[in-house]
Amino acid sequence: MKSASDGFTGQNASEAIPRPRVAVVLVNWNGWRDCVECLDTLLAIAYPAFDVFLVDNDSSDRSVENIVAWCKCPVRDAQWRDFPGVKRISAHGTPVAHRVLDAGAAAKAGAVDRSPFGQPEQGPCLTIVRSGGNLGFAGGNNVGMRCAGLADFGFYWLLNTDTVVDAQALCRLVDRASQSPAAGIVGSTLCYYGEPSFIQAMGGASLDRSRFVTQHIGVHRPIAELPSDPREVESRMAYVVGASMLVRREFVETVGYMQEDYFLYYEEIDWALRGADRYTLGYAPQSIVFHKVGASSAKVAPLFSLRLMYRNRLKVVARFLPERTWAAMRRMAMEAAILFVKGNYRHTRAILEALYNSRALLREGREGGAS
Repeated sequence: MKSASDGFTGQNASEAIPRPRVAVVLVNWNGWRDCVECLDTLLAIAYPAFDVFLVDNDSSDRSVENIVAWCKCPVRDAQWRDFPGVKRISAHGTPVAHRVLDAGAAAKAGAVDRSPFGQPEQGPCLTIVRSGGNLGFAGGNNVGMRCAGLADFGFYWLLNTDTVVDAQALCRLVDRASQSPAAGIVGSTLCYYGEPSFIQAMGGASLDRSRFVTQHIGVHRPIAELPSDPREVESRMAYVVGASMLVRREFVETVGYMQEDYFLYYEEIDWALRGADRYTLGYAPQSIVFHKVGASSAKVAPLFSLRLMYRNRLKVVARFLPERTWAAMRRMAMEAAILFVKGNYRHTRAILEALYNSRALLREGREGGAS
């Protein structure tokens, strides 16, 4: 699928290419307040052909009931911020057509039937899916993609619920994917929700394979420095940051769904590395997404979250770069020493636990397979 001719034309692909239908997948766990703000902006975007699959990972805060109540009467929360380019459906107060299904029923439903929604043929439909358990980031996204199916959508937009999106965000993602057919996954410009003039990531992150250390591209740079040509950023990308990933259907068909044994962290790296021999990665600079960084993972017990971060680092190294295992472990030991000196004992403990259990974790990484 890779092609050296996939250049940036600088033209708006929407002027010549019909819009493919996109399935937007959101995964919620005890975060309905963030979720309805995300929906408020998502359902107001300019893209003409999309449906939304919101997967609830067995929340205990009545998320489904609260989201349904908001859909019946979309109201803006006084604490929500305004952002340039962001529109909101709550400005019109129009109820959101929706349905609630369990995962099994949603998967069997197949193509979205618009008749129960009372929606025009091209209008977005919101399907809320009860997953039946806390399946983690990858598991929840896989449920959403499976419920959408592989027949009716050209792309899947995996979007964090702790985001708000520019009205043109999806248009720009699809434009870049259309310009670069070899790109299996395309990322957005992620800006900090609390500091919207500064960038969290330009599409994705780089990877220092010698030590297995990642770095978000463009982190903390002002949004005024966005590149007009994405190719330089794309040449540095090792994976697309999971807060906004436009995934081509063919990528899912050939590479498979996300690997679920991580539960949280490193799923995006795994996915990109699995598809690296067949697909490139893309970046759409003008696809702007404002991200409440860490809001989703912060709901997980902090030590549990940190444990997963360092455990999964060893697993993904063993899976894809086994020759760098000792270098990655030395790097983790160095990080633990630095964090200990700084008094960050929680991080230190998580790293040391991962190193102590490294033999089992490395075996899990080597033996793990695609979902």
